[in-house]
Amino acid sequence: MSMKALELLHPTNATTVAQVEPAQLSAFSHELATEHGARLADLFGQETEDATVVVRAVYALDGEQRYLILETELGGERLPPLSELDPAAFVEECELYERFGIETAGQKRLNRVLVPPHRAGEFGAPDRRNHHRVARDYEPHVVSGEAFEFPFGPVRVAGWESLYMGLVTTGEEVLDLYVMQWHKHRGVEQRLAGLGPERATFLVERTDGLSAVGDTIAFCRAVEAATRTQVPEAAQHTRAVALELERIYNHTAALAATCQATGLSVGQARVEVVLERLLRLNAATFGHRYLFGVIAPGGVTRAPDETPLRQELSPLLDELRHVARGLLSTNSYVDRLEATGIVTAEQAARLSLVGPVARGSGQEVDCRRDHPVDAGEQPAGAATVRTTGDVLARLEVMLGEIDDSGQLIDQHLPAAGEGSASLEPGDGEALGWAESPRGEALAWVCLDDRGIIRHARLRPASVRNWRAFDDAARSQNVFTDVPIIEASFWLTVAGFAR
Repeated sequence: MSMKALELLHPTNATTVAQVEPAQLSAFSHELATEHGARLADLFGQETEDATVVVRAVYALDGEQRYLILETELGGERLPPLSELDPAAFVEECELYERFGIETAGQKRLNRVLVPPHRAGEFGAPDRRNHHRVARDYEPHVVSGEAFEFPFGPVRVAGWESLYMGLVTTGEEVLDLYVMQWHKHRGVEQRLAGLGPERATFLVERTDGLSAVGDTIAFCRAVEAATRTQVPEAAQHTRAVALELERIYNHTAALAATCQATGLSVGQARVEVVLERLLRLNAATFGHRYLFGVIAPGGVTRAPDETPLRQELSPLLDELRHVARGLLSTNSYVDRLEATGIVTAEQAARLSLVGPVARGSGQEVDCRRDHPVDAGEQPAGAATVRTTGDVLARLEVMLGEIDDSGQLIDQHLPAAGEGSASLEPGDGEALGWAESPRGEALAWVCLDDRGIIRHARLRPASVRNWRAFDDAARSQNVFTDVPIIEASFWLTVAGFAR
C-alpha cells in the first residue's frame, strides 16, 4: 500500500486505521514526518491470543484534524528502527522491548524505562519469552574523563515523586543528565484489562492524578468512540468547565514551584494562597479538590455548582495576575528564568512535544483546536505561543492559558449540566484524546463483545514531554537551574510510570 492509498482511507474521519507490513513502517514514518508534517503521538503494542504482537504507531495530522494509526503485526520479526528517522519513537521502542521482547533492527543502545533491574521477569504480558535477556541487556551508564556523576534521588524531598537524576558534571555545569522514572511502577494499564469502562475510570483518573480530568476525558472518548456513544451536549460543556479548572490550578502550582526553585519564599506563599483557594473552589464546584469523580463514560456524574464559581473565580484570577506581574517585574526572579532550560523549536518538533513545553518553543499544537471532538472544545482565541524555549517562555504560556481558561469557563458554564448516555455493549476499539494541562493526552481501548476492556493504552502528556527534560537541563545550565527547569516542565512521574 502506498502513502497516497493511506491518504484515501476516510480522510475526513477523526481517526484512520491502516494495516501495513512491518517492512513498510519505516518508509511511511519517514514520509509522514517529512512530507506531511505529522508528529508521532504514540507507539505501543498489544499481544494477541496467538502470541504475536500488534504494534500501533499513532500519528497526529494536526492540519487535517485527524489521527492516522498504522498497525503492523510482528510474529518474531524485528521492529524497523523508527527512532533513527523519528527520535520521538525511542522511548516507546525501549518499552516494546521491555514488555514484549520486541527487538529493534539496528545497533542503537536501549534505555531502561519501565522495568527495574531487580524485577525483570515479573512485569509485562503473559508471554515473557525475552525477559531474562531484558535483565542483562542494558549496559551501565559510564562516565569517563574528568567528569563525574552526581546522583540526585530517587528520594529527593518530602512530597515529591520518586525520580532519579544522574547529573554528569566537572564541577558545576551540567554536562549531561539522565532520568530514571521506574521506581514505583504501578501497572495501571494491566489492571484495566477485565474491567468494565465504568469501574476502570476510577483507576484511569489516578494514572496521573494532577491531570485526572484530561486523562479521563481521553479514556472516555476512546470508549465512547468504540461503542458509538454520543455524549449529551450539556455534559460536553461540563467536561470543558472541569478541564479548564484543572488547567488553571496546575499552571498556578507550576508558578508556585518556580518561586520555590528560585528562593522567592514570599512570592511562593502568595501564589500558594491562591492555589489553595482554587482547590477549595474545585471542591465547592464539583465536590473534589482535584476534580476526581466528575468524568464518566458517556458523560459526567454531576453538573457544576455555578454560584461559587461565578462568585470566586474572577477575583482569584485577578489576584493571580497581580502576583504574576509582581514576579515578572522582579529582576532576581526573571534573571533565573531567562535563557534557562532552553528547548529549541527544532528539538520540540523532533521529539513531538506537546502542551506548554511545545508552545513555549514555538510549536502551536493544541488538541482543542487541532482535533475538536464536541461542543466542549472552543478555544478562546489563538494559542499562547512563545519562541525562546526557555523557562520564562513556558511560564508566560501558562499565564496566558490561565486567562484563556477563565474565558472558556465563562463560555461553557451557561450550557453546562448533568447527563450521561448509556454505553451500548459490543466489541470495538478506538483512540481518544484531550488537551490536558500538560498537553495532548491519548488513550486506546479494545473492548470485547460484552463491553469489557481487553486492552488499554494510556499516554498522559508527561510521557511525551519527559524526553526533552534532559536536553533542556544540559543546555548550558548549572546544578541550581535543574529544579527551575523541572518546575517549568511541570511533569509527573506517575504519568510516566503507569
